Amino acid sequence: MRAVVTGAAGYIGSVLCHMLLDRGYEVIGIDKMLHGGRSILGILNHSRFKLISEDIHETSTYSKYINSETVVVNLAAIVGEPASRKYPEETKRTNLDATKKLIDLSAEKNVKKFIFVSTCSNYGKVEPGEFANEGHELNPLSLYAETKVEMEHYLKETIGTNLNWTVLRFSTVFGLSPRPRFDLTVNDFTLHAITDKKLVIFLPYSNRPYVHVRDAARAVGLVLEKFEKTAGETYNVGSNDQNYRKIDIVNEVKKVVPDFEIEFVEKGNDPRDYRVSFDKIKNQLGYSTTLNILDGIKEIAWAINTGIIKDCKNPEYYNA
Repeated sequence: MRAVVTGAAGYIGSVLCHMLLDRGYEVIGIDKMLHGGRSILGILNHSRFKLISEDIHETSTYSKYINSETVVVNLAAIVGEPASRKYPEETKRTNLDATKKLIDLSAEKNVKKFIFVSTCSNYGKVEPGEFANEGHELNPLSLYAETKVEMEHYLKETIGTNLNWTVLRFSTVFGLSPRPRFDLTVNDFTLHAITDKKLVIFLPYSNRPYVHVRDAARAVGLVLEKFEKTAGETYNVGSNDQNYRKIDIVNEVKKVVPDFEIEFVEKGNDPRDYRVSFDKIKNQLGYSTTLNILDGIKEIAWAINTGIIKDCKNPEYYNA
């Protein structure tokens, strides 16, 4: 089967492309190389991989690869609150205009499955003691989340049953990827604990769910396997036991990097504070995570300490 993966060279996309090739898919990777393409060097000569170095807005460059036997995974986006704040026009162009074009093309071609990767950030702020399930009110607090919510509504209210779509709301992702990112909470804390010997933690008691990048890719693979059962469904992706406060992550980092200074700041400019339920994806699809926060911290620390990643300040490893 053919899989079209947008954002193929990205943090999640590069992991997913490798996984799909291992599972026997023909993979068409689309990426405009905003953060470079070193992450896919290992598969460029793979007989079942083709790279289209192009903006997803330019549908004419890849439409011939999409048909009724194709699955499409849309990861291409300006991702995260800082990046969307820094590049608001590009965020709207990519996350809204270009994504609509891709959705419309997929509906026109009657693709076998369309997976829209969204975010648990859509919940914004949830009352203490409450866990947001997929039916919880959405409260996006950034342009990034606003664009994801708008595209979810577009799929549900405009496209409807004209396309076999599934929405995956990912938790905050962490862990080692062929395209490293050090602007994500777990990875960021680990890096600074090792290199600066100091962490400054804003709003240390705010909650967020987390999922390892490989487990995020596994969720995509699971939905592709169950393409009929998941039609028109939305799933939170993560694990109930990986809802963490920032201070909890610091305590996990201490298990690997015991010697660093910590400064807590009881204020900040990120008001998000939410815990999420992952019962639906577990009960309906049998999904469970295989890696936890400590696993991610250990592999990031290992990559830094062994010198596998030497240029941790490289702009390619940061979205903004």
